[in-house]
Amino acid sequence: MKQYQVSKINFSDFEIIRDKYNRIDDLGINHGRIIYYNSNEKLYYKLFNKDYCRRHNFIKAYENRFFEELAPSLCGILYDGNDIVGYISKAGKILSSSEFDVNLIPQEFTNLLIDTIKNSDLFFYDFVPSNIIKLDDGRLSLIDLESVYEIKDFFKIDKHNAKIKPDFLYDIIYDEWRKQMKPISFIQPSRSNLKYLKWSYNSIRKNLGYRHEICMADDASTDGTWEWMKEIAEKDINVKIHRNEGPKRLGHTILYDTLVNDYATNDIVMIYHADMYALPGLDEEIDKHIKPGVVVSATRVEPPLHPEGPEKILKDYGIEPEEFDEQKLLNEYESFKRGNTSEGIFAPWAIYKSDFQKIGGHDPLYAPQSKEDSDIFNRFILAGYKLVQTWEGFVYHMTCRGSRFADGAKRNPNGEVFMKDRETDEWLKQNQRSTRNFIRKWGHFVRHDKYMKPIIPPKYDIGFVARNCKYETLYELEPWCSTIYVIEDNIKPYVEYEQKNTLFDLDKRIMDIGIEPFNDIVVEFDALELTPEKFNYIAQFPDILKDSGEVGKMELDIFNITINKLKTYEKDLIVCGR
Repeated sequence: MKQYQVSKINFSDFEIIRDKYNRIDDLGINHGRIIYYNSNEKLYYKLFNKDYCRRHNFIKAYENRFFEELAPSLCGILYDGNDIVGYISKAGKILSSSEFDVNLIPQEFTNLLIDTIKNSDLFFYDFVPSNIIKLDDGRLSLIDLESVYEIKDFFKIDKHNAKIKPDFLYDIIYDEWRKQMKPISFIQPSRSNLKYLKWSYNSIRKNLGYRHEICMADDASTDGTWEWMKEIAEKDINVKIHRNEGPKRLGHTILYDTLVNDYATNDIVMIYHADMYALPGLDEEIDKHIKPGVVVSATRVEPPLHPEGPEKILKDYGIEPEEFDEQKLLNEYESFKRGNTSEGIFAPWAIYKSDFQKIGGHDPLYAPQSKEDSDIFNRFILAGYKLVQTWEGFVYHMTCRGSRFADGAKRNPNGEVFMKDRETDEWLKQNQRSTRNFIRKWGHFVRHDKYMKPIIPPKYDIGFVARNCKYETLYELEPWCSTIYVIEDNIKPYVEYEQKNTLFDLDKRIMDIGIEPFNDIVVEFDALELTPEKFNYIAQFPDILKDSGEVGKMELDIFNITINKLKTYEKDLIVCGR
């Protein structure tokens, strides 16, 4: 193929056939190109603006030899320095000036296009008689050669005012896209927050289409959620619904797994809150990074209801669906893209269903909710899964519109939004239960880096021999060890009170102080000497033992520590089970 520098071509000698070189549409997309005709050589010169939205489409197709048989009219490539900025093609006679005379296109040429699409991962979207010419030697050739996209961009072309024609071609390209694009099962439990669920459902269908499955669970709602779910499921065949009849709430910890295990039919599942709005391209970014052993999170755009952090974007596009500024967000979200990834994790996150099931899903220890996400994130890390947060795929997240802030968000008279000190009593109590259970299981508070990647200290088998331990002190100490040895008088009332709050068998965790300790590490102390400052040592035991521990005896303030062995057990926690 001959190459020509545009600086050496005198375009003023040519006739201008069409001039859209400076065309930019209302969305700011550059459609700039110009067509010249050299009547002496009977050649057309198509010159692209360097920002033309489909310039790189042509380059990709040219470099992949897409036009080799489909466009014998192509006879030259135009360069501006090292950049391809257009092409030269021979003149010919169009099959028809009407795009509707598709019967004029020979089946042999149609078959050639279909075979090329299937073998190249590219497609020509405007396959109509007006874009096909017959050359002097009788061969057919496509023109308008920038009308090419990659199969993976099948659902993006409408942004460039492009439409696949004719209809049969759409079906062929869609089938090829389906072979490449991995459909997602969105996992959405909901409890009496119907307006958010409607808002979220509509965003998925509007911005991501109907190819993805949405699995929704109604958790004993009282606001008409189930009736709406049934209506949607009748209209949308790619929606699966489940109901907890109640009256007791199960919570998303349980319902996530019910939907994943019993309803999701795709290989990829995505834990997705009912108060999240899917921005265009979210699914493509998940698809770009997802593979077995990888968990992919989208980046959250949130109103300033919670403290800022480097793992998310704080910008106010509305705190309730009725004030949501959708158009502003759609106009601006592209500016949030950074073209990179980080290792944080937070909902929404996607994973292969098989990877989710391999570690047993969420731990029912945390039902109905709170800390189940931190627990499973720890287990992802320990199982060797890679975490990827894409900064190219986004959701708008209104945050915590379930049990935590059941009455929604509010603004003060200055228009500022706030959430602090508005948590429901239900959420506060459950959060306390789940925090205590997290400590029982892992031996530490939730830890993560600034991008929300989990930090997991070692898990040791520690026994507390707590002399003079009162009931109130037992309540504070018990979660921080594997076994606690106290006077028998406190054991029964404590177990009777606390057992309902945990799946751990407290009869096996609390022993009479007269029993010989059997733990790997035994910590003896007088509970009457405990102060908040000294209690900090207990919270730091995993780090202290990791850094300074060795078999034998050691003293640390009021604590006498006997280390029989320094075996760690955190990897025993990867798969759910008591």
